[in-house]
Amino acid sequence: MKKLLFLLFVIISGLCAENEWKKGLDWQHEFDEAVQLANYHNKPIFMFLESRTCFYCPKLKEEIFNQKEFQEKIKKYFIPVILDNSLDADSDVENTGQCPPRLTVSMTPAIYFMGPNEEKLSRKGKKHMIIYGMWDLKQMLAWMDDAIKKFEKLHGAKYDFKK
Repeated sequence: MKKLLFLLFVIISGLCAENEWKKGLDWQHEFDEAVQLANYHNKPIFMFLESRTCFYCPKLKEEIFNQKEFQEKIKKYFIPVILDNSLDADSDVENTGQCPPRLTVSMTPAIYFMGPNEEKLSRKGKKHMIIYGMWDLKQMLAWMDDAIKKFEKLHGAKYDFKK
């Protein structure tokens, strides 16, 4: 009986830890809803594209999205959305909406930073604000800061991040 209870505890603990990265963040699963929220709250969009076969997607969620600094910045400055990058298929990633075909990319994980009108927020010296692959927290926070600065430059005082 003790072994059975221990096994049940291990399984439940594993399931809870698996979704720890979602804790406290209102991840959107529909792109159109994220755009509406971005317009309503006057915030840029942080869009995470994943795929079922991606090795680094779950690592990024567990190692970066779990971090307090990341979660605080997302809550304050962004509308987060998580989407499946699969093309022409129903989403095959659990609890993930389907990425619009115009925004799909060639590899995952991929992160877009964009305004509420789908304007891409460019990085300094780069054409677009798509981040591919696994990165550390420090670099992710720096990219988020770049996106915030670009957003403020494009949209000026009408966007109030103190909401």
